[in-house]
Amino acid sequence: MKYYLLREDVQFPERWYLGDIKHCNNWLFIDPPSEYMEPCTYALEVLEEGVSLDFSLAGYASVPILSEKARDALVGIPDVDEPYMNVVLEPVTVAGERAHDRHYVMIVETQLDCVDESRSAFKKYEVNDPVRSDRAGEYSVFLNLVIDPAKVQGKHIFRVRKHLGALIVSEDVKLRLERAGLTGMLFEGVNGESEVIC
Repeated sequence: MKYYLLREDVQFPERWYLGDIKHCNNWLFIDPPSEYMEPCTYALEVLEEGVSLDFSLAGYASVPILSEKARDALVGIPDVDEPYMNVVLEPVTVAGERAHDRHYVMIVETQLDCVDESRSAFKKYEVNDPVRSDRAGEYSVFLNLVIDPAKVQGKHIFRVRKHLGALIVSEDVKLRLERAGLTGMLFEGVNGESEVIC
């Protein structure tokens, strides 16, 4: 199985830009504690009006937001179908959104230690880092990210442990999303065939 870094298409013409999810710490959507994500409907603002996308990253924490069409394309993926395990999709009200346009916060709970360090190029935070010594041992940047498929445990949607900004999807997920003709997403292979910086 091949894997891909899922990115937002920031070059999409006349696109919208989304703000923060209101009334909560947005970092908790990226690194959710098990007792935090109770079912509810969230709300967020639009920073810049424009074409609504099927996939967007919202606010300072880059929280994934999916359209209903994108959510429907993921039906059948085990990570999504198992209720409140691995990937949770909660409704979000987007300010100014028409009633029939529904969007969802994608909360990815799965974090895997799956980097092929022998084939990747990266830097890690040091114990004496002047800014983020609290993150010593975590990846600060990848100059080339390569995933080891043997460490993925059959998952289809997950974050890289110690580098949670990297949202990874399987080839199956990529093909489903592409076949649905969705907007706002780009896929970069993290299988060693080209350099992926993140």
